[in-house]
Parts: sequence; structure tokens; C-alpha cells
Amino acid sequence: MTSPAFEGRVALVTGAGSGIGAATATALARAGARLVLNDVEPAYLDRLAGSLPAGAEYECVAGDIGAELTSIAMVEAATSSWGRVDVLVGGVGRMMIADVTDLGVGDFDALMASNVRGMFLACKHAIPPMLAQGTGAIVLVSSVSAYRGQEFDGVSTFAYNMTKAAVRQLGTSLATRYAADGLRVNCVAPGVTRTAQLRHARPDLSPEQEEEIFQAAGQHGSPLGRYASPEEIADCVLFLASDSASYVNGAVLVADGGLMARS
Repeated sequence: MTSPAFEGRVALVTGAGSGIGAATATALARAGARLVLNDVEPAYLDRLAGSLPAGAEYECVAGDIGAELTSIAMVEAATSSWGRVDVLVGGVGRMMIADVTDLGVGDFDALMASNVRGMFLACKHAIPPMLAQGTGAIVLVSSVSAYRGQEFDGVSTFAYNMTKAAVRQLGTSLATRYAADGLRVNCVAPGVTRTAQLRHARPDLSPEQEEEIFQAAGQHGSPLGRYASPEEIADCVLFLASDSASYVNGAVLVADGGLMARS
């Protein structure tokens, strides 16, 4: 897919340090966007910054997106440097594997803070400058997990699934609320995508075991018989954020190789 033009536009990307967030930030930079990049890990942002195209304009805001000051800092970085906010990409999405009877309240709250509260806060603070401009596009990364009961190796991913369903509903609600103000809000729901989420949720897995799991999930979980790359999902994000999707609002673009069609 050829990246739409984003020259002169300012995009905020949360969870930009790895996976879909990093692929989206890189694609936006190539398309000419000015970027404010967020990740909880400063080292991940440094690595991403070093890989961006020559001449890319960006600011980095390291911090937990579940903390309100992080979203405030992202918007202030955008408006102080470039005077506007055109695009918000909510790319944070930690995975947690635990049955409901075993998951601690603290771990549950931490996941909700990262995956849901962070999306809410980013939207809360990005929307006012968009309203002042009379235009803006928000793309939130949900998941096919928002629609399905899922397990991993016999253990539930219920908490992760809940967060992704909440993200989907956040996008739907904002889309209807702010459409008349010139804002569009959409979601992408990826299927199996090769990111570091599984490694973080199950650090006990060897690289070989991790690869076997992704291969099996792709072969059995998608009619295409493979998993997605982060870059493929980033293409979907850029489409929804672009003028090519000017009449797309409140949608969930399911990018799962046909998994949901089979359900």
C-alpha cells in the first residue's frame, strides 16, 4: 500500500516504541508527518528515533500513558512545536494471560490503566486542539480479542480481551459524539500480529517456542495461513487517519486475514 500524504500534519503516537506503534510511527514519518512519540520505555524511543527517515521531525515523550501528565505533555509538545494536533494513534496494548480466579486485583488494575485509561487520557487531551481546528482523526488499536473468548495454552486472556472491547467502544462513542465537529474516530482490530506482546506476557518462552506459537496461530487462526506483520497493520492505521478515509467514521477495520469471517 502506498502511504497517504501527511505533509504538515502533526501526529501523536502512543506505544510507539515497538510493534504496531513503531511501525505506524515509521510509516507516518515516511509520509511526511511531524510526530510526538510516546512509550513507557525511553530506550525503545531512542531506538525508534534512530531508525526514522532522515529529516523526520519528532518529539519524544517517555512515560506511562496511564498517567494523565504523559498525555498532557504529548499535546503540549505538539502545540508548542507545531501549533496543532491532527492525528492521534492509540497504540498501547499490553497482554496478560491469567484465569479470572488467579489474576490479582493489582495486576488487573495495571492492565486497565495501560490499555484503557491510557486511551481515554490520550483522547481527552488530544481532542480539544482538534476541536479548535475543526478537524482531526483518531485511530485506536483494538483487537479481534474484543469479540472473542480466547485462551493461551489453556489459560484465559479475559482481561486483555476486556480492555480491547473497551477500546472499541471508546472509539464508537467518540465517533458519534464529535462527528459534527469535524473529527473522525475509528479503530483497527488486528488478528495475530508478530509483536513482542507474547514475549512480555510469557518471558519463560524461548525464542524457538515463541516462533512456533506464532506460526501455529497464523496457520490455524487465519484463512490466509499466516500472521500479520506490524507494518501491515500500520497501513490500515494510516488509511483510517488519512483523507482517503474521509467518510469513514465509527468503523472497526478488522485486519485478521479472515479469522472473524470464519467464526
